[in-house]
Amino acid sequence: MGFARSSLISAALAVLCCAAPGLAAAVTHTETTVNALNVDRYAWFDSNHRLRTVSLKKEGSGNAGHGGYAVQMTYRVPNGTRGLRTVTANAAAESDGGFGYFVSHERYRDFTDGANATIAGHIFHKDDSPLSLRFPVTGTPVAVRNPNALGHRFRFTYPRYGTINPIPKNADGSDVEATPTDPAALKLYSLPIVVTWVFQDGVDYPRVVTVVDLRPVGGPDRVNFDLRGPYGVLVFDNGINANIDRVVWGDRFHFTSLGKPLTRNSKWTWNQANQGARYHALIAGQYEMGLLEPRLFRNSLLADGYADERGRTSTNYNGGHGCIGEPQTIPCDWEWPYQSAQYSLPYDNRNAPTDGKKIAWGSSAYYGTGPSLTRVFDTSSTSEPLNGYPSSGVLSYTVCVVMGQTLNGASLTRQAASGPAPFNCADRP
Repeated sequence: MGFARSSLISAALAVLCCAAPGLAAAVTHTETTVNALNVDRYAWFDSNHRLRTVSLKKEGSGNAGHGGYAVQMTYRVPNGTRGLRTVTANAAAESDGGFGYFVSHERYRDFTDGANATIAGHIFHKDDSPLSLRFPVTGTPVAVRNPNALGHRFRFTYPRYGTINPIPKNADGSDVEATPTDPAALKLYSLPIVVTWVFQDGVDYPRVVTVVDLRPVGGPDRVNFDLRGPYGVLVFDNGINANIDRVVWGDRFHFTSLGKPLTRNSKWTWNQANQGARYHALIAGQYEMGLLEPRLFRNSLLADGYADERGRTSTNYNGGHGCIGEPQTIPCDWEWPYQSAQYSLPYDNRNAPTDGKKIAWGSSAYYGTGPSLTRVFDTSSTSEPLNGYPSSGVLSYTVCVVMGQTLNGASLTRQAASGPAPFNCADRP
C-alpha cells in the first residue's frame, strides 16, 4: 500500500506523531521469545503500579504460520502475605488460539435462485468468515502522541465477496433486488485492514484500533459484513482452563447469565438500561477477560445486530422457553451481539458447560451499505443509527482489552465500562 493510499487510514487511526518509536520510553518494547515464538513484547506498569505485558507474534522471524496478534498477556495480583503473583494468559492450543486478529462475517442474502446464503459460500464455496491469522501481515512499532505510550501496527488485506453493481436496501434492511448467481456479476474484493495496539503506562487496558478501508470496493451497497475483531482465544485463567461460569455484556441493556456454570439452560437477564459503554466479558472462576468500547453506548461507532431477546429476561421471553428455533434457554446463538461461548457449548446436552474461551467484538452485518439504510433494527421496535459506508470510505472503531480478577463476583469489565472516561484504557491519540 503506497503512502498516498494509506494517508486517509493514518488520519482515521490518528495514532502516529512525528517522533520516532524509541522516544516513548514509559512503555518498553522488547523483541524476545515467548512459548517458542518470536514476539514483540510490550511491558508497562498499570494503575496499581504492577507490571503488565502483551506479546505480539511476529510475521516470519522463524515463526510458523502468520503473525499479527497476541499470544500471551500477563498481569500481577496480590498473593496474600507473599506479595504479588503473575497471572498468565496464553494462546489456546487450537487453530483459533491467540487474540486480537480480525474476523468478519458476510451477510446472508436472498439470491435469484431462491437461496438465502452468502456469496462466498453459495457461489464460490469459500469460507465467508476467514480468520485473519491465516493471512500475511506486516508489523512495526509506532509512536503515539502520549509520551507515556507506545503502539504496534499490523497491516494486511482481508477478502470480501460482493456484487459488481450496487444493491441498495429498503428501510427494513432487505435488498431492493435479489443477488445474482452469475459469478461474472460478483467479485472478490481485497480490503486493506490496519490494526494498531496502544499500550500506556499508568493504565490497565491496552487499546486496539481497527481500520477497514472500503475504497477498493468502489462504492456502497456492493459488500455487506459485520465486524468481529478483535477476536480469538486465550486461556485467561492462568492455565487452569476451567469451565466458563458466566458471560456478561452490555449494549442498550446489560446482559448477564445467571447461576454457574454457563450452559444452554442458563437463565439470564437482558433488560437493565446501560448508561455506560458497550462491553463483553467471560468469567471463569476468579479470572475475567473482557472487551469494551471506550465511549458511551449512545456515542458508539458501531450498530448492533438484531436480537429478539434484547430488553427481556429468560422468564418473560417466549413464555420462559428461551430461543425461538433452538431448544435452549439462553438467547439464540445468532442473536448474541458478540461472538462468545455460544458456539462452544454442546448442542447434545443443554446442561453441559464449556471451557471454550473465545471472545470477540460484534456489530450489525450491514457494513458496506450506503445511505439507503441509515438505521438498523436491534429489536422489533427499536433501532440504532448506521453509517455503513462513511464518506471517507474508511471504517474505524476502538476496543480496549480487559484482563484481571472479578470484583467480589461482579464483572471487572462491566465496572470499567461504567466509566468515567477514559475507562482505564490506553489514551486516545
